[in-house]
This record gives sequence, C-alpha cells and structure tokens, in this order.
Amino acid sequence: MAIGTAMRLPLATLAGAVIGVVCALGIGWGWHYLNPGHSDLHERLHAVVPLDNSEKDILQAKEQLFATRRGEIEARLRIANRQLADAIAADPRWSPQVEAASREVERAAGDLQRITLEHVFEMRAGLKPDHRAAYDKALLDALRNDSP
Repeated sequence: MAIGTAMRLPLATLAGAVIGVVCALGIGWGWHYLNPGHSDLHERLHAVVPLDNSEKDILQAKEQLFATRRGEIEARLRIANRQLADAIAADPRWSPQVEAASREVERAAGDLQRITLEHVFEMRAGLKPDHRAAYDKALLDALRNDSP
C-alpha cells in the first residue's frame, strides 16, 4: 500500500492496527509460550515433573517473585502502548515520536520475554537434578512444537 493511501486510513484504524500488531508480536509469543505462571507450558511441566513438597515451596516462592516482576513490566508495556497511541494520534505517520514510542514498546516487550526466560531457568534450578530432564523436555517440546 502506498504511503498516501495509508495516510487516508481513519486514525483509529491505523492506531488500532499498529498497537495490535505490536502487542501481538511483542508479548504474545513470550507470554503464551514461555510464561510458566499461566500457560500450557506450566501445566505440562506440572504434569510431567512429580514435584515433592520442598520443590513446590521453592517454586511457589519463585513464581510469586516472578509475578511481581512481570506485573511491573506489563505496567510499563501498557504505558508504552498508550504513548504509542498518543504519538500516532498526534501525527498518523512514521515520525520521530512514533519511532521513540515504538522503541519503548519493544524494550518493555523484550524485558518481559527476558524475565520470563530467566524465570524458566530459575524454576529449573529449584528442581531436584533427577526432575530436570523431564522439565527440559517439556520446555523444549513446547518451544519447538508450539512456537509460531
């Protein structure tokens, strides 16, 4: 589509499309496929790894810390998305303000993916060595088979 055609799109449509794509790409993959707090991966891990009470306690504490960190980054991501929407509303074309807001969305989404991966490895470290192989297999299967 030519730039002139894109500029004729209603502002709400353009802003919605940009924000939707950024959110879907930025957090969709990381959240759905790696978030051990509320994903199929988490359920698979619990199904294949027979946790004892000690492991459950360790992992529960790690999950609570992760939930706090995740919430902070998700708040940053919501703010960044609003800033992106405001930049597009002010000037519905690729501008320095849209570029800056887009980069902040990317940073927040990247941070969310990074802390999720860190959490995956922290959870693994909380398992007994003989449970780690099952955890690793479930994780790798999920990443290889479920990733877009």
